[in-house]
Amino acid sequence: MKEKLTVYRKKVTESWGGFSKSTRLMIAGSVLLTILMISIFVFLNGRTDYAVLYSDLSASEAGEIKAAIEEQGVPVEVSGDSKTISVPKENVADLKVSLAADGIPQSGNVNYSIFSENMGLGMTDRHFDVVERDAMQNELANLIKGIDGVQDANVMITLPKENVWITDEEQVATASVVIQGDPAFQLDQKEVNGLYHLISKSVPSLPADQIVIMNQNGQVFEALKEEQMDTTLSVYQQQREIQKDVEKDIQRQLQQMLGMTMGHDKVVVSVLTSMDFTKEKREEKLVEPVNTKTGEGIDLSVERIVETYNSEGAVLEDASGTGESEIANYEAADGGGSSESERTEERINREVNRINKQIEMSPYVIDDITINVGVEPPVPDNPGSLSPENVADIRNLLSNTVATTLSMNGDDIAQEDLDTRISVFATEFKGKQPIEETEPIQNWWTIVPAWLMWVIGGSLAALVIGIIIFALTRRRKREEYEEEIDFGMFEKPLDGARINEIEEIDLAELTSKSNPKRKTIEKLAKERPEDFAKLLRTWMADE
Repeated sequence: MKEKLTVYRKKVTESWGGFSKSTRLMIAGSVLLTILMISIFVFLNGRTDYAVLYSDLSASEAGEIKAAIEEQGVPVEVSGDSKTISVPKENVADLKVSLAADGIPQSGNVNYSIFSENMGLGMTDRHFDVVERDAMQNELANLIKGIDGVQDANVMITLPKENVWITDEEQVATASVVIQGDPAFQLDQKEVNGLYHLISKSVPSLPADQIVIMNQNGQVFEALKEEQMDTTLSVYQQQREIQKDVEKDIQRQLQQMLGMTMGHDKVVVSVLTSMDFTKEKREEKLVEPVNTKTGEGIDLSVERIVETYNSEGAVLEDASGTGESEIANYEAADGGGSSESERTEERINREVNRINKQIEMSPYVIDDITINVGVEPPVPDNPGSLSPENVADIRNLLSNTVATTLSMNGDDIAQEDLDTRISVFATEFKGKQPIEETEPIQNWWTIVPAWLMWVIGGSLAALVIGIIIFALTRRRKREEYEEEIDFGMFEKPLDGARINEIEEIDLAELTSKSNPKRKTIEKLAKERPEDFAKLLRTWMADE
């Protein structure tokens, strides 16, 4: 055995010494690179990927789950806050099913299923009341936890005791609720009222005024009636939301239009408005003529009276005394002679237009508006690269927008006033938001650094190129050896038809190391072993 190892080592040493220095370096580098690649592949494939099994756990629940998983021989990791448990990705589904079958995690909460599990003759009324109240508290807490943003909820219910005496006083229950939500968790008034309604309807004999709800910071949420919800703060919030919607609508339209011409990342638009939310309701009773030209109405009835008086100088009898226009003891003139008079009387009833108006003015009127537009010039650090024609076009667009928006007031606005409400400036944008790239899928080739991938790729390419060069070099050397060595004398025995013409070779001569035929045979054995084997078989057959 030792001799065989010595022979093999000698052959390997001779073969290795037959290679050139560059070939030996290339072979050594290829072997080292292959070992490195295999090591990296084994490391990446052997690493365990963990996935979250449970989160938002209490310390007791986390310990219970960790012990149950370790009993199954599965590795487990617990986060620093002891709220999250992670297991190998391929074991998540199986562990959830197996733990649920074992009733884990057992948080200690009592629900209504306990009645079907523990109903028996040994349960007293007192025990039943306690279990019922605990079950009601936990079921109500689970309902509240289902609200978006609520992480945990604690409920304390006090149920009224049954009175054996008849009384007019109604026995009511009370409830206290503490909600633990996200840092940005907020409840508007409608959601608070809905929460009060939910709790009131979930517990018997529990009116809404006997409920107290607060968050983990001590903020109390109170229920308000519908008529009380329209407070000054809520009105301000509504008006502020309307104003924001108007400003965003105008800003979005201008941003879209200017972005299509200048580039979406080259334009920024700011819109500020002042709105009048005054609610005006008035009634007008107007009277207008039917014919606006003459100012007259429609004739409903017309009455004309014409009276004519004729007198031939008759003296009135029995006219003693003095009249209203006469002077006492003064002799009047003789009333002789003729007289004539005429009186015309006309009565016309006309009807006019009577208009009754009940006007309720819209409370959302834009009193004033200001639009500021920032444009990044073609050369960012040179504001002068933005042409005056582009600035004029933008100002013209903004002027039309302001004029149309303020036309609801019914006032004509001069161009000078429009120019004071718009502003266009050129500047370099230094606060551009970076584009958020989607997180790539975490595969082993994404975890490996890019430089290492380049090294591996370059090494593989060098290995392939080295193998090709080595094969070509070996082939070229073989051809050179074949040209130098005359194998004709060895190939002749391979031809069966000429076997009798083979020149006899004295094998004793081959024992001498200085014999050139021996060197030729050694080269043939190294370069063409198959032909050398055929030659030996031919010689043995001749023997």
